[in-house]
Amino acid sequence: MRIGIDGTNLGGGGGVTHLKEILANFDIEHFKDQITEIVVFSSQNVLDQLEVNNAIIKVKSHPNLNRGLLRRVFFQIKGYDKIINSHCDILFSITGDYLGKFGLVVGMSQNMLLYERSIWKEIKQPMEVIRFWLNYKKQQNCFNNASGIIFISKYAKKYISSVLDLESKLISIIYHGISPRFLGSVNEQKSIGSYSFENPFRLLYVSTVHVYKHQWKVIEAVAALRKKGIPLRLDLVGGVIFNPAGSKMLDVMAREDPDQLFIKYHGSVSYESIDSFYASAEGIIYASTCENMPNILIESMASGVPIIASDKHPMPEFLKEGGVYFNSKSTNSIVKAIEQLIENPIDRKMMAHKNIEEVKSYSWKNTSRETFEFIVEVYNKNK
Repeated sequence: MRIGIDGTNLGGGGGVTHLKEILANFDIEHFKDQITEIVVFSSQNVLDQLEVNNAIIKVKSHPNLNRGLLRRVFFQIKGYDKIINSHCDILFSITGDYLGKFGLVVGMSQNMLLYERSIWKEIKQPMEVIRFWLNYKKQQNCFNNASGIIFISKYAKKYISSVLDLESKLISIIYHGISPRFLGSVNEQKSIGSYSFENPFRLLYVSTVHVYKHQWKVIEAVAALRKKGIPLRLDLVGGVIFNPAGSKMLDVMAREDPDQLFIKYHGSVSYESIDSFYASAEGIIYASTCENMPNILIESMASGVPIIASDKHPMPEFLKEGGVYFNSKSTNSIVKAIEQLIENPIDRKMMAHKNIEEVKSYSWKNTSRETFEFIVEVYNKNK
């Protein structure tokens, strides 16, 4: 069988990382009697990021995939199916938004923002909400036409199955893997009395900046604890993907720490550099309230650094008993969670060790094999 991978809507970030890893970890020996060719369709920019070193993996672009949005969408609707029909027997839509009419499709869910409409109400910008709605309609169309669907969390499967009719679909939950370079060790967990304002306890928050990430609430909580005499520093890492949220974060930073004594915003940092930030932190905070499978949380667990996290699902699905939870919309709740973490070094150590053991089950090799096994299963049941 010939598998096509639709990456025509991939731009960068986690989606490209996922594609790179399942291809890099493809077990050609395991699938030698089942898969004869894998063809990746995407923009040249994305294809250039792939490290293809396998004889059966091919890449294919088209001029209209390397131009503007309108050209790309027009091609996806009018010209794409002809290319797919000549190159593959089943199509894996890795972004879950394939628009055409190819007969056998496996879709994938990676974005809960398309479904959690309470977030839409917080955004308050019509064009941003319309963008989410259009992407939701694209995914709805893809999933309606798909024979199989991959979810990356139990939470997403449950939530989306309550919105869309997926009764007739083959479904699999396949967790993403994690790069071994994120695996760290648990450092000595010192009492908060060992720190000072000159040598503060360093909290790290890695995430893009949007309304559902709540960086300003974390800033308020750290500032409140500093006023109580607790020596904390907060490092924020991640680019702004929604300007009003970025402006709000910077305004709160200016209000709470006008002299930039204890809050440092590092902006966007390359994926290859993130692990160095984890290694230098004493605590990690994760305040997002809309995720599918939170890769940053998994990386944080691997680092061996103690964690406090949003109590919104799916965070507890992955962190389990390995962290302290809080309500991301409540500054007071975040304050209490930070206090609980920093005042209990024994608990910090126990949770950090537990997290390192937990993440050992997240392997890109397993993700790749399970993904292609599921695609083969869908093909065999529908060919």
